Order: sequence, then structure tokens, then C-alpha cells
Amino acid sequence: MDIRDLKAFIYVVDNQSITIASEKLGVKQSTVTKRIYNVEGKVKGALLNRKTRPLQLTRLGEKVYFKGCFILKQLELLKSFHYENNEIFEKVVKIGIPQTLIDDLLDTVIYESKQVTHLSEIDISSGWGRSLVQQIHEGEIDLAALMIPSNLELPENINFSKIGTLPFVIVGKKGEAYKYNSLEKCSKKGWILHPEGCCFRESLAKVLYDKQLGFYINKEIFGVEFQLQSILKGEGLGVFPKPFFDKFSLENSDLEVIELDDFSLHLNVGVVISQYIGIDQADSFIKIIKKHYFNDN
Repeated sequence: MDIRDLKAFIYVVDNQSITIASEKLGVKQSTVTKRIYNVEGKVKGALLNRKTRPLQLTRLGEKVYFKGCFILKQLELLKSFHYENNEIFEKVVKIGIPQTLIDDLLDTVIYESKQVTHLSEIDISSGWGRSLVQQIHEGEIDLAALMIPSNLELPENINFSKIGTLPFVIVGKKGEAYKYNSLEKCSKKGWILHPEGCCFRESLAKVLYDKQLGFYINKEIFGVEFQLQSILKGEGLGVFPKPFFDKFSLENSDLEVIELDDFSLHLNVGVVISQYIGIDQADSFIKIIKKHYFNDN
């Protein structure tokens, strides 16, 4: 597979636009389109649902996207290998951040890691939580921050260091919470969620299935900020870690938490640790996550 084809596909997904991708890559839109078709030919399947606007990934597209991001990052790392006296400089610690946390956590991890000796060299990749767990298991990354809904479980062979818990809340447009005094009424309104693969979505689907309620998805949108904007427009309801809602509310008070008696999940916050990473690196990363979400200094 030509790496230019893979890069074009990733640029289209990141920017949700073939036009923007072509501008950033400095090629014609037709070239970008051709390169995506080349990738689809290699993996033998459609990567994008071309009937939606903005473009949405297919299930195969999600897998290719996350694996492609990992491949490109590894190629970038090849450029930064340095040798002195036949020894490699300090190990690069590979850190995974889920798509659902990337906007909230990325800047913090980049800044705080620079203040810590054991994490002075890091490489960050993103993906759905279960994909990152699999990469930990396969030794592709060293550490991953996760928020696991309380009705989901990780495999027993995964080393998950729990830090604390956070509320998991349903969010709607302000002034309309009275309309949704039960999970059934929320479900009928419909949901604004990440595409399939997100554990928040999986957790909600499990709750609704257990209660024999319908699971109606109004929109699939990448990114917490875009989801909250869609909810503001009255296009549906969403589920979020409460700190995400609180942070958004500082600048926009037109959303509110919908309190329900029949929805009482929380999020287990912690770090998945590879068997190949040292205790010092793991502890340093855990402290960063703990400080960010629990104000622990």
C-alpha cells in the first residue's frame, strides 16, 4: 500500500472534508479521491459512507483509520531515532488516549509529561478504548487512559489501575429536561453519539437493551464539542462524563443534565498498563490523569 494513499484517507477523516484534505496535502481533490479508492481496493471494502454529510466512517473504515494513524506515527518515529555510542537515547513511551477523551486530555498529557523525567519522550496515539486495550495487549503501546462505564468490564488479563470514579450523565437542551423524566422518553427523543466502537455508546446500548427499550441514533458525530453543539440545536440527547459537560457549560449555559431514577451509571477512571513498561513511567502517567480529573497534586 502506498503510504500517500493512507495519509490522504486519514486527512479526509480528520478534517471531515475531501476539499480541506486536498488543500492541506497540496494535491487536487480528484487525487485525494483516487487515493482513497486505492486504499479501499487494498482492504477490499468501503471506508466511507458517501451518502452522509459530513462523511462518516464505515466499520471497516474505523479499523483502517485507527491502524493507519498508528502506522503513520511509527513512521514519524523512525525519523527521530538517535544513536550515541551505539545506544538509543531514552525510551519513547507510547501513550494511548481514547477518541472520547482526546479533546479534553491531549494538551494536559503533552504539557505535564514534559515536567516528568520518566515521560520526557512520549508518542501519543488515539483510538476507541477497546482498540487501545488490544494494542496494549499486543505490545504496540505502553499506557492508555480509559473511562470505563460501570456496566462494562475489561478482560481479566488486562492490568487496569483504577484511579477514581466520575458521574456519567445524560445531557439535553436547557429547559427541556422536564420532557424526559424517564429513560424511555429519552430514548424516544434519540441520541447524538460517536460512531460504533465508542464504549460510552456501547454502555448506553446495553442499558437500553437490558430495559427492553429502543436504541434510536439521530446522529453519529466524531468529537464531544460537535456532539454538544448538535444537542444545543435540539437534534437529540447525549451521554458524557460530567466534567466534559461542566467544562462546556463555562462558556455555554444552554445545556443541562437530565436527572433520571432509572439511569445510574458512573465511569471508572484509570490507566491500562503494558507488561513491557516500567513502574516509574506508569506511576508518572497515573499521576497526570489523577491530577487532571481529581485535582490531585
